[in-house]
Amino acid sequence: MKTCQLLLSISLLLLFACETQKPKEIPPPPAAIEQPIFVDNEGVKTWNIFGLQIVGKIFSEDTNGAYSVIVSTTPPGGGAPPHVHEIEDELFYVLEGEFSFTCGEETFLAKKGAVVVLPKGKPHAFKNTGGTTGRMMNTITPGGFEQFFEEVDQLPKDGPPDPVTLSNLAMKYKLRFIQAD
Repeated sequence: MKTCQLLLSISLLLLFACETQKPKEIPPPPAAIEQPIFVDNEGVKTWNIFGLQIVGKIFSEDTNGAYSVIVSTTPPGGGAPPHVHEIEDELFYVLEGEFSFTCGEETFLAKKGAVVVLPKGKPHAFKNTGGTTGRMMNTITPGGFEQFFEEVDQLPKDGPPDPVTLSNLAMKYKLRFIQAD
């Protein structure tokens, strides 16, 4: 009987202690944006690099560094070679066309309406495998990588970019290009 009373007392104490302690409040994350963002169909900035047309829609300074958004137009057979981002995750939404994505050992065929999310630190690439020009919207998290496009666009246009210059620029943005198998 005393054991039951002792257990009941301990249970009541624990119950009372749990009810009187307030849960620790977790502060909300800082707001990525404080005002609505509107970008018309023209976008803000256009870069013609690596055989793609890339239109900057939302820049990291618009989102307190949380993300940036671009739209890329890719001709048949065009795309991004194998590479690794050490900082950014990427989300691709296929607006038009058909693309093959590789990430690590996986391959995805993405058609209009498909979404592909590629994590930082994993080798990935994409290629327009369709017979027509393709378009994708790409959200890059965190923002800031759009500055890489800006700097590449400033390189001389009289031929392919100098590999050493491009490699140094990629290192600045924690990007590594990988030899395809």
